[in-house]
Amino acid sequence: MKVVSFFNHKGGVGKTTLLFNVGVALAGLGRRVLFVDADPQANLTGTALAAQDYQSALDSGQTIYDALLPVIRTTGEPLTPEPVQIRESAWLIPGHILLSEYEESLAGGWSDTLAGRYPGFQRTTALWRIINAAVSAVAADVVLIDVGPSVGALNRVVILSSDGFVVPLSPDLFSLTALPSVGRAVSTWIGEWHAAVAQAERTGVATQISGGLPAGRPSPVGYISQQFASYRSAPATAFKRWLEQIPGAYEREVVEQLRGAGVTIPVPAGQIGTVRNLSSLVPMAQEANAAIFELSGAEARGAQYVRARDTLVDFRSLASEIESRIAQV
Repeated sequence: MKVVSFFNHKGGVGKTTLLFNVGVALAGLGRRVLFVDADPQANLTGTALAAQDYQSALDSGQTIYDALLPVIRTTGEPLTPEPVQIRESAWLIPGHILLSEYEESLAGGWSDTLAGRYPGFQRTTALWRIINAAVSAVAADVVLIDVGPSVGALNRVVILSSDGFVVPLSPDLFSLTALPSVGRAVSTWIGEWHAAVAQAERTGVATQISGGLPAGRPSPVGYISQQFASYRSAPATAFKRWLEQIPGAYEREVVEQLRGAGVTIPVPAGQIGTVRNLSSLVPMAQEANAAIFELSGAEARGAQYVRARDTLVDFRSLASEIESRIAQV
């Protein structure tokens, strides 16, 4: 089983849409996929579940917030969630806007973790233990975690709980300027985590954590560039110059930073693939709680339907490449 997060400090890069479509494509290839919505905005949940199904999950306490509630309130260990089945071989731990309460609790928890204290490790590993319990419940082969666009405390524990992370990018200046913060943040988190674990091992705290500790060496799986217009299947000139700068910037700001932190770098380590601007197909798919390639002829008509069906090849290619790279770590 592998855990992969889709992570970028910059918002508006189509991260959630990309993750959901890649995950459904993986499920279509026969993998058992567990989606985890670790973004307080719960966009992945809104994409995957109809409103009435989400309300049912809220009423029955199936969200990630419900599982974390004992930890947030310091009343006990995290609960084992019951993932919501969304496809024949795909499940979701729904998000919740109150997940921000867990992030608030992580500030003091991280200080305790760095000092090697039990309360800090109990709090910072809670999400990892929830995911492991859910994986066992559904026999998942792969976990895909959606996070918000930040380098805050919540994303720190998500990334440290992951085997690797994918960076979705738009071909623009803002995505390029976000790359250094991604590389620096993850590198810093890794260094701090392993110093804390060493301290916990010296004091015996490490053996007290139920379920053990995450490895804390997330690999940079690669990046996916998307949201550019095209002319006769070639990138539009306005975006081409940014596309040409991304490989060097990613290698320099992310790969080299993490190589220095001692993580495994997959081969190849750069671009996983590209996704063209899918324009009106995205809101159609969100309305239908479907992957783009699952849209029916009634939901997308004529040329739009053909475009939607054609994306299956693209997303399966991305899914297979991610699977190949994460298998190396």
